[in-house]
Amino acid sequence: MQVGLKTTTAHSPATLTRGGVDASQTIQRPAVVSTPSASNAFPEAALLSRRPLRYNVQLNQQLTAVQQADDYLAQTENRLLQLRQAFSQGDASRQSGALITHLERRQQLSGGTVDRHLTSSVQQSNRVNFTLPGSENLLLNPGGETLVFALGGRERQLAAIALPAEATAKQTLTQLNVGLGRLGIHARQAANGQLTFQVAESRWDRVSQQLSVCGEGRHFPADSFTLLAPQAEVASIDEMLNITQRREWDRQAKMQKALNHITVQRSQLRQQQVNVSSRIDDMATVYSPQQALETSEALAQHLSTSAKQFSTLSAALGAQANVRAGTVKNLLG
Repeated sequence: MQVGLKTTTAHSPATLTRGGVDASQTIQRPAVVSTPSASNAFPEAALLSRRPLRYNVQLNQQLTAVQQADDYLAQTENRLLQLRQAFSQGDASRQSGALITHLERRQQLSGGTVDRHLTSSVQQSNRVNFTLPGSENLLLNPGGETLVFALGGRERQLAAIALPAEATAKQTLTQLNVGLGRLGIHARQAANGQLTFQVAESRWDRVSQQLSVCGEGRHFPADSFTLLAPQAEVASIDEMLNITQRREWDRQAKMQKALNHITVQRSQLRQQQVNVSSRIDDMATVYSPQQALETSEALAQHLSTSAKQFSTLSAALGAQANVRAGTVKNLLG
């Protein structure tokens, strides 16, 4: 039986017959797309998704994070400018609603690269600073009480802390961090003596609603757990939400402050883009025709040597496999 391969020109398209062995079929080479020699100032997200092996994983993640942060801050800046203009015209209900939705979806839209202060956090996770009313007494007068903190939720977590009877504020703070660290909470004392706490933003909803403590009757009751009321520090997003919900005499000043802050953050992100582009250029390898020829010859020689070694090893293994079992026993014996 003969199998015939029929090709056609571009002017006479061929037809493909189902089930036929010698069905004629058009064979065309893919068109070569010419790309400009000059590269973009900064890689686009589409380029990264189509060519994921161009950079290493860490560099890809950094590129994506910088782009997400800059995109979100650019949209925030635009919505603030629209709101400021709407305030001057008297009707800002539509712009206020759009800004509220934009701020509430910050985590999703920015991919976690912008925190509550509208500050880019490309290389670190977002944190929430908060206070616990009355917690300063734990530093001033620990009293040797044992505290059991509980963090509710799907899996209840407990952390026991034995406060020293007589200790400095620094020693007491160390004990608090040893215990609260198991719950993902870090405590520190500000310059004014105030005790503040910090937790990852991903855990803030749980900490703000389900953190409780049980003591020995000195600072906290001993018969039951007392639900605490953590209070997050006022952030830029909180101020922007307040502006949209009620009239404030200094709203223009607060909006301008937020716009200035965004301008600084975007400037820093652009500098990061320049640094990443420089790293990309450093990773590029350009071969001259002579270098390319030498490299290909060295690779061919290496593959040839490896093929000979593999052939020899394969023959040796085949010979051993064909030896009779009795011969092997005699040799080993």
